[in-house]
This record gives sequence, structure tokens and C-alpha cells, in this order.
Amino acid sequence: MKNLSIKLIIAFMGIVIVLSSGQVFADWNPSGPITLLIGFGPGGGTDTQARALAKEIEASKGWRIIPKNMAGAGGAVMAAYLKKQTADGLIVGLALDTTFSFASIDNDGIAFEDFSYITTTAASQTGVIARADSGWKTMDDVVKAARSGTKLVWTNYSAQTQLASEVIARKLGINVNHVRGKGGKAGVNSLVAQDANLAWGGGAQRGLVAAGELSILVSAEAKPLVQNPTGQTLKDLGIPQTFGFKFVLVAPAGLAIEARDSIAKAVAEILTDQNSETARFIAKQYPPKAVIIAGDDLKRMLESQLAANKKMLDDFSK
Repeated sequence: MKNLSIKLIIAFMGIVIVLSSGQVFADWNPSGPITLLIGFGPGGGTDTQARALAKEIEASKGWRIIPKNMAGAGGAVMAAYLKKQTADGLIVGLALDTTFSFASIDNDGIAFEDFSYITTTAASQTGVIARADSGWKTMDDVVKAARSGTKLVWTNYSAQTQLASEVIARKLGINVNHVRGKGGKAGVNSLVAQDANLAWGGGAQRGLVAAGELSILVSAEAKPLVQNPTGQTLKDLGIPQTFGFKFVLVAPAGLAIEARDSIAKAVAEILTDQNSETARFIAKQYPPKAVIIAGDDLKRMLESQLAANKKMLDDFSK
């Protein structure tokens, strides 16, 4: 009888634990419409995926989501506004990870600690590109051209990519002249217009590479790019850094874990559905598929990036 009583107590405790866990981890639901701030202007990759994602979450969850573009300073204008809002899950922002792990360094407007990090959605296919008619296939060809007297003009679309250009140029022993473009298509446009002979591409180059008009010289990701699977990476050139980016959904600091995880779950359900409009767009524009890193894992990844970027800046200034 005593053993039976103990078993009944344990069973009852198990039921209580299950019920309690169900309450703690119950899905959070917003108390009103969610404003989705998009850190870039209309028509680009960030805007397109954000609006598709908002539409599909509305359809699947019944949450009303209102996309709103707030462009400027590579997402920093949006971030500076977002950090001042209430952390109730009713306002979130989509920008690049570099907004938080690079642009936040020594920035009076935003700091890394100003935000709650929810989830990533996709990752770039970032590399150095050139016109195919240049004949350049690798960065070795660029070095040979520079030493033969070719003036190198390199289009960058952010402070980080300009720093990356200088890191690469120093390592290769070449001089480059910088042109600052606006938006992810800036590099592609400058090459087509022949305003530059080198550029960064984060994914916008895909169509012209497929058409044979642009060439990928080196990947700035940890692996060769999908469109140049046997190509070089920066590591092959002796450069340990990577300069790709991921799209990150964030909220003001202090967002409840239940809200953070419920929003991340809603996003993941769309991105892992290969029939969804958002998943198809990402697979086409940022192949091979969506990249989902959420919650504490995402925060740790960004903290590591932040430390690496601070070190890179310190080393470069010496």
C-alpha cells in the first residue's frame, strides 16, 4: 500500500509538471497588430521577403502584420527608432546582422544591448564580382591586372564592405579606389554601367552571373558560392574573416521569451514550408534555402560576430 501511494504521488506530480509546462510554454499571441519595420527601401531583397513573410504569417496564424519601410544607414535608422519602442511583441524589425554586429560599434544611436534577437530568415551569397568581359576569373587575375597598371575601382554598399575591400587589398598588396553605392544592387549596377571594375554582390548578381555577364572572383562566405562551387574563398587567400550577412528579425530589448519564441516559431513554420512564397523567394534569391538561427543561439552568434568585428577594426587601425 505504501509503495502504491508513492507511485500515485509521483504520477500526480508528473501531471502537475506537464500542466505547468504547458502553461509556461503556451504559444504567445499578440494583443494587437504587429508592425514590421523593414530596414531598407521598397523593392529589394529585405523588403520582398518581409512582405511575403508578413502575408503568410497573417494567413497561417491570424495575426495582423503591418509592414513599414524605414530605410537609412544600412538599417541603423530603423534600429534607432525600434530600440525606443515598447518590448511587447507588437513591433519588430528586419535588417541585416551587420546592423547589430558592426554598425553598433562606437555608435551613439544604437548598441548591441538595445535589442532582443528573435531569428534569422536567410543568408547572403556574398562575393567579389567583376564583368565577365574583363577576363578575370579569380583575385589572382585582379592582382596581375593591377600590377600591369589597371586602375581598380571597387563599389561598396556599406562601411563594412568598404573595410572588407581594404582588408583584401592590403593582403593582396594592391591599391583600390572606392565608390560607395546605395543598396544591394549598387555593385551590379556599377559594373553594368562600367563605373567600376570590382564590386560586392550579396545576391543581386545572381541573374547576370547565370547569364554569363558577371563573374564571381571569390566568395566572402565560409564556403564557395552556389553559383561558383569550385571557386576560391577569402580563407584561400589567407584572410580569416567572412563578410557575408544574414537577415535578422529583432525587437526592442526586454521582449518576453514567450513572445520571442512564438514569433520565431511562426517564422520558422513559413520558412520550412517549401511551398510558401517566402521560402521559394529565399531559395531563389539567397540559395539554397532559408537559414534559421533563433533565440539564444542567434544572440551568441551575433556576439561572436561583434567581437570579431571589433578585433578587425582594432587590427586595421594599427
